[in-house]
Amino acid sequence: MKRNCRNAFLSSLLSCLAAGSAGVASPQSPENANKQIQVKVSPKTRVVKAGEALEVQVEIWNVGSQEVFIEKTIHQLCAYSPLLLTLELGPPLKPGQGHGCVADCADNPEEDLTSKLVRRWIPLPAGHFYGAVVRMDPDSFPQLQTPGRWRLGGKYEASGDLSTSICAISRTPLNPEQAAKLPYKGWQGKEETNRVWIEVLPPGRSAKTTP
Repeated sequence: MKRNCRNAFLSSLLSCLAAGSAGVASPQSPENANKQIQVKVSPKTRVVKAGEALEVQVEIWNVGSQEVFIEKTIHQLCAYSPLLLTLELGPPLKPGQGHGCVADCADNPEEDLTSKLVRRWIPLPAGHFYGAVVRMDPDSFPQLQTPGRWRLGGKYEASGDLSTSICAISRTPLNPEQAAKLPYKGWQGKEETNRVWIEVLPPGRSAKTTP
């Protein structure tokens, strides 16, 4: 009976995760031979008017040879987020631009492992990617209110600990028997994204007049 329970746990977990898996196959390049994850950012436009939002396509690629778990949430303001986006190397910002923010957190540290994995994590097969469109608003990124050239980039970071709660201070350890049955490990590490220059135009100036 104990063995049947273990098998039932694994079968249930794999069925739920398979339904949420996403990605498109892509061959591994030689320069990525020693890497597991590569993060790409692609702004939908490289020219915006001051005060406009910037939409960025983010892709988390598995360029390694093993399937891994990554977090479903790619970027989230005012809360825990594996991806930190930045706009840098532009003109000086005016004092007082931008604002802080806070967010509620209602995670349950007693949540069972299967529910936690399905809600928070997704398996990423080798040669596939998981992506989302991130909206960068000028209220949170004051650089988008300041005309000039800015370098878009970011850092993607994860601990790889599938048992942690993003809200509880204390960790909820994995059940050793269930942990041994997990088909993949959580990705752990830090990766810098590629860098893309964008231009923020003064109000009233058209992108067509850009040199």
